[in-house]
Amino acid sequence: MRGIYVHIPFCRKKCAYCDFYSVAEDLAAIENFRRLIVREMDLFLEKFPDEATVPADTVFFGGGTPTVLGATALCEILAALKERFPIAHDAEVTTEANPGTVAPEDFRKLLAGGFNRVSIGVQSFREATLRTLGRIHGALEVRAAHRDARRAGFSSIGMDLIFGIPGQETGDWIADLDAVVSFLPSHVSAYALAPEPGTPLHGAIGRGELRVPPDETVAEMYEEACDALTRTGYRQYEISNFARPGSECRHNVKYWRRDGYAGFGPSAHGLLFPPDRDPFGLRTANPPSLADYRRRIGAGLLPWTDAHDCSAEDAWKESLIGGLRLIEGIDLSEIEKRIGPPPVALREAVDVLASAGKLERDGSRVRLPRCLLFVSNEVLQALA
Repeated sequence: MRGIYVHIPFCRKKCAYCDFYSVAEDLAAIENFRRLIVREMDLFLEKFPDEATVPADTVFFGGGTPTVLGATALCEILAALKERFPIAHDAEVTTEANPGTVAPEDFRKLLAGGFNRVSIGVQSFREATLRTLGRIHGALEVRAAHRDARRAGFSSIGMDLIFGIPGQETGDWIADLDAVVSFLPSHVSAYALAPEPGTPLHGAIGRGELRVPPDETVAEMYEEACDALTRTGYRQYEISNFARPGSECRHNVKYWRRDGYAGFGPSAHGLLFPPDRDPFGLRTANPPSLADYRRRIGAGLLPWTDAHDCSAEDAWKESLIGGLRLIEGIDLSEIEKRIGPPPVALREAVDVLASAGKLERDGSRVRLPRCLLFVSNEVLQALA
């Protein structure tokens, strides 16, 4: 089965660290967006009618801030998806939610409309840290959002945290971890801040107005997260993701395992496996521009700015780099059954990394050593 990703490009206010595509909230643009994304679905099925028969077992609304649209609009888009694509009865259907954009009634509507999982963007419980990140909410809104989601009937709730933030000390991070586990969410993501060029936070750091914690401190924070979360019943299943048993984010696992998914909305990407194309997959990308997205759909075109058939080498590289993010690693023999023999250069690169102790082997399975998870990019670059 495949996944479906829907990118909602609106935010009430862009966070200082975020480089995902989003635009300021605009009521007229939001109203028009619902029509555009439904039209994109129809154009997609006109080009790939067989996709109407491929069942989806995960649907993920990300952004941006999906909940800026309001629960009614999100449910309408989900209903349009279900009218056009077969969605499994036990599908995982997620929306991201900013605590500053949701009310109790929103959660009730989302659950009634078919969403069964919510991912709350917490980032921190410390007010000063939230201000540094440019978040529109405070800790009280986080608590209220979690309470309201629970009361509405959501049993699958995720919470996202960020560490390595300017002004954040190890003690602050430990307090955030203590706070998040007190809510007993089913899923916790803990991401190290990576200030991206072009963001206000990156600029402030470059000008010396803010200073990120030393690398050693950030590495210590990562170890604190791993220890605190595993100690309290969470299983680390990916470098930055932890879940109660059975509560892993099935949609994100598709990315890491290189399963198929369709992407709708500005800046959305997809990986399709049409029966009449090469078996290695078709990569698609929508423009990171609402104006370009609108223009192309208005012309009766799919909004893709890139669509290319993957080669066997592409498929192998993506399978290795994505799969090695998973704690369980990857089974090379299983990948070979799907894709064919690995390119010689990649096979040799895996052998070199394993000989150097940068990969662990267990039969045909390889994984990152526990001690190298936090510096995984340094290892994975050798496979790019």
